[in-house]
Amino acid sequence: MNKDLKPYIPLCDAIAALFHPHVEVVLHDLSTKRLAHISNAFSSRRAGDSMIGGMEENTQDWVGPYAKSGRDSRELKAVTIILRNSTDKAIGMMCINYDISTAKSLHEALGSFINLPIKTEEPNAFFAQNWQAHIDERIEAFLHVKSVSLQGLTTVEKRALVSELDKQGVFAIRNGVNYVANALGISRASLYNWLKIERNV
Repeated sequence: MNKDLKPYIPLCDAIAALFHPHVEVVLHDLSTKRLAHISNAFSSRRAGDSMIGGMEENTQDWVGPYAKSGRDSRELKAVTIILRNSTDKAIGMMCINYDISTAKSLHEALGSFINLPIKTEEPNAFFAQNWQAHIDERIEAFLHVKSVSLQGLTTVEKRALVSELDKQGVFAIRNGVNYVANALGISRASLYNWLKIERNV
C-alpha cells in the first residue's frame, strides 16, 4: 500500500466506529488499483482485492451524496473523497457508504402516514457513471454468491459471470463489453466469443 495512505486508516476506522453498524469505509489505492483497507465491510470484499471499476479524470476533490446498492439489496448513500499527496497527485479514494435501508423504510412509512410524496433524484458520480456503478453491483453480487474475489475467479467462473451479466442486459449498455472485459482481465474478442457460445446454446 502507498505509504501516504497509511495515515488515513485510523480515520476510516474512526468514522466506521462512530456510525457502526450503519457505515462502511473503503480505502482504495490508485497506484495498485487495489483495496487498501475496509472498515466494517458490508460485502465480501477485503483489503488486497482488485478494484472493480476505475476512476475517470476529474478535478473535483469529492462527490456525493449519491445512491448505490449493496449486498442483500440494502440501499446505500455514499460519498467519495479523492486523496492527494503533497504534489496534488491523486493517490487514493475514500468511499463512505451509509446503509439507509432502515431510515428509508421509516421515511416511507411516515410519508405514507402523512400523505407526502417521496421524491428520489438520480445520483451523479464523477469517477463512475451510473451504468458503471450498475455493472459493479452486478459483479459484486456474483462474487458474494460464489464467495470469491475478482482476481480469484477461474476461467469457468468468469464465463459464468459473463453469462449472468448477459441475462441481466449488461452488454446492451454502451461500452459494457469493454468495461467488463477490462474488469475480468480478458480481451474483447474472448468475451464476444463466450457470448456467442452462450447465446447459441
